[in-house]
Amino acid sequence: MSKAKIWAESYFQRLDSIIEELKKHPLIDHLSYIRFKGISDEEITAIEAGLSEEVYSNMDQGSEVPSFKFDAYMKAFYNISNGLNIAWDSHIVQSSLDDSRVITDADQDDFAVANNDLLQAEGFLSLLPLKNLISYADLDIYGDPRETRLGREMSNSGRHFTYLDFYNFYYDTCIALDPKGNTQNNFLYSGEDHSACYNDYKVSDFVIYMENLLANYFSVFLRSNAFYDTDAVAAFRDNDYEDIAKKIASENQYASIDDVLKYHVQDEELLEKFGDLDFLQEKSEAIYEKIKELLDVTLEDEL
Repeated sequence: MSKAKIWAESYFQRLDSIIEELKKHPLIDHLSYIRFKGISDEEITAIEAGLSEEVYSNMDQGSEVPSFKFDAYMKAFYNISNGLNIAWDSHIVQSSLDDSRVITDADQDDFAVANNDLLQAEGFLSLLPLKNLISYADLDIYGDPRETRLGREMSNSGRHFTYLDFYNFYYDTCIALDPKGNTQNNFLYSGEDHSACYNDYKVSDFVIYMENLLANYFSVFLRSNAFYDTDAVAAFRDNDYEDIAKKIASENQYASIDDVLKYHVQDEELLEKFGDLDFLQEKSEAIYEKIKELLDVTLEDEL
């Protein structure tokens, strides 16, 4: 079995453990986890060809035909699940999540993005199905990252720049694909200022990004930790990401769900934006006691 397939299988095993931990944690209020049916290598090859054809059809006459490719690790991941949806909230920060569900073999009809500014969650991932890297017209996404400064620069250089993980125009992540099929030049960029611009000083790639999100329990407010300077990305890629989970864990300040929740409750900007004393006062005394017991935080002191 290839290193890429070993990594992908290991990732989903560790992800299952994280989901179980979230399901059982007394401070987690809602959890939605939707894993989709995987796609074959042949389907991925067809999507790569379709993407190249679509981009070429919009290029100037005489332009070189692009040949976009996804790296082996990204392919191995999508072999298992063609996209991924995760959303959770806690009893600490008010959100608009109102139900919990776990689906492990879903059809694409169940795919969702955070499509309005009122939908908030503490943990969120909306990893687009692979075909939607060609076009996301059938999803409830109405922006276009190619219209940003970085997007225009990418297009002018022949690269394909599009959404990979979409959350509400606050914390979206885009992927830039190399037109010559050199997957070492495929990088991820984080959206800023409601996706009006993208940070090109720090980048990521598929494996590094997904490992960091897993390490931080998919916290929306910690996903910036998944982006590094290019030298750090190159170091992670050495020896095909050998021991990447251990390397990320060794630098991670938030190694448990309790650490993540404590960060959420002690982040003044987050509480100012999402905290609601009336919402918290409706909670039972048992919730306050659990916050004190597990997080060593007296909630009234934070609000």
